Order: sequence, then C-alpha cells, then structure tokens
Amino acid sequence: MTKKVINKSDISKLLIDANNEYNVYVPMEHIGGDVLFSALSKEKNSLEEDVKRINLASEKTFNSPKEIFYPQLETMMEYNDKGEIKETVESSKKLVFGVRPCDFHAIAHQDNFFSKNYEDKYYLSRRENSLIVIIGCNTPPRPEACFCTSVGTGPFLTEGFDIQLVDLDDYYLVEIGNEKGADFIKKHEKYFSDPYRDEIKHAERKKLEAEEKINLKVNFNKALQIMKTEEIPQDNLERIAERCIECGACVYVCPTCTCFDVFDDVKCGEGVRCRIWDTCVFSGYTREASGHNPGAKKEFRAARRYEHKLKYDTLETGISGCIGCGRCLHSCPVDIGMSNFIKEITTNQKYH
Repeated sequence: MTKKVINKSDISKLLIDANNEYNVYVPMEHIGGDVLFSALSKEKNSLEEDVKRINLASEKTFNSPKEIFYPQLETMMEYNDKGEIKETVESSKKLVFGVRPCDFHAIAHQDNFFSKNYEDKYYLSRRENSLIVIIGCNTPPRPEACFCTSVGTGPFLTEGFDIQLVDLDDYYLVEIGNEKGADFIKKHEKYFSDPYRDEIKHAERKKLEAEEKINLKVNFNKALQIMKTEEIPQDNLERIAERCIECGACVYVCPTCTCFDVFDDVKCGEGVRCRIWDTCVFSGYTREASGHNPGAKKEFRAARRYEHKLKYDTLETGISGCIGCGRCLHSCPVDIGMSNFIKEITTNQKYH
C-alpha cells in the first residue's frame, strides 16, 4: 500500500483546490456547536468562511455522511398535465472528506442495498462519482457509546477504501487504497510527500492504541447466534416498548437505515414526485388503506428493528446493519441503544 504524508496546515488548501473539481463535503461546525457533514460553498467569500468552520478533529460529528448519497428528502421527477416527465438524477462529482471507518462500512451497506435487487439510479448516480477520504479514530468519537471493535468496523480500515488518514498530531499519514485515491493524490501531489520509516511506525502504534481506547464491548456474534436459533424474549421487547417514546431519533441518525416513502405534490397542473426517509419503528409504517395495522404494537416494531439490524442483514449480505457507531444510544432520550439490547440478550443484564 502506497503511503504519503500531508501537513495539517495544507488540508484547507487541498480542499479549496479540490472544490474546483468536486462538490466537497466535510464536517463543519454550525450554530449551536453541532458538527455536521456539509458542502463547501462555490462562492469565494462564503468558501473562506466555510473553511474556517471545518472541524476534522471533532468528537461530536452528529450526522453520518449517508444524506450525501441518500438525502432525507429528494425530488425524483417533475411532471405536468401535458404529459411531460423530467427525472431529476443528480450525478455531480463528490469528495467526502473526514468519514469515520464505521461510517464507511455503513456506506458499503447502503451500496449493497441500493444495487442488489434493483439498481436505484438516484443513489448510485451520486455514489459512482464520489471519492471518500477516511480519517481513522485515534480516540472514539463517542467514548461512552462507540463499540466498533465488537462489530469489526474500526477504529481503522485495512482495505476497501480510497484514501485513509492517520492523525499524527501536526500531520496525517496518508494511506492510498486504490487507483481512484492514487489519481487524486497525484493530481494534488504538491501537498504530499513521502513518509519516513519512523512516521509509518508511529502510525501503526496509533492504530494499536486506538483499539485499546474502545471501552464499550458487546458480544455481537453471540447475539447473532441467539437470534438465529430463538425468539427475542418477550420481556425484553416489552421493556423496550415501555420505554420508547417513538421520537425516531435512533433511525434518523442511523447510517444504515434505508426505509423510505414516496409521495406526490401536485399543484395547478404541475407536480413533483419525492422520496423521504421513513422508519419501521413508527406505527404508521405498516398501516394499510383499510385502517388495519399489523405493526401497531411497539413490541412488534422493536423486534423487527433489532432482527433486521442484527440478523437479517448479516445473514443475507454478510454486512451487519449495525456498525457500532453508538449514535442510537447517544441520541436516545430514554437510553435505549443497540449495545444495550445486545448486552441484554447475551448476558441477561437489564438496563434501566
């Protein structure tokens, strides 16, 4: 694997240059302190302000990069009463900079979902023209909630990436994973130099130290085996249902959720067809036109969510529907999270 180094002071210059060719998405700090993946402006003055708000070192990137390829709300087509139909397929080149290893696994999950049975051109057109730069996690972004080592998604990647960065204080070690990544580095080679042997060794030490910092451990394989052979205990589901307030926070921050609804908005002979995120934990998800709802009970919906994430996805594709990012636990106001559920069914440890 080819390796380079880049000084942290050159990152903003690199991104400004890349912004001429790509739509660049990067973690940026917003009003209130939230750090969200956002696009750099193409307008010079606004771009300068955006660059000042870049926060690659943040341990609180709230959203995943999922919305870049699969927007929460998107227009699929426009039409009118003259019979004219115009599809709106977005295919601009994208550079997504600062993706965490677990979130890259989530993107692989989305890639599989949107291409395995039917090729979703709205998703795939965005994804095909993208370059993703990973930043490995020297420390867990959510120390009390991250459990990537339990599901094999971090804190660093070993293969499959375009480019991966290892934070070495004043600079990054740059690992080039494929030809796409190599082409990008070559095009911007003035910012990169060859690493010394000590720098490579330093990076390997950082990776080992990072694994030791992941304190939250769950037995994912045992949970999968239990769910393959037996039903989820009813008392577990009832306890979850009693606590859950159906706010949807867990699914809106989850980087692997794929459920959506489609609706039309028609006015004065013109209309648009849109796709919007939906979730199987809401009671309306399974409500039929007759009014009957086979998924009305919260216990049923809880079982479906956990079985989907932990069992069905893994058995069908080999890719877990849970990447261990901890966002569900971090965002849940009543402290229900995937890690707590796994602990319950594998150790009989009840969370309160």
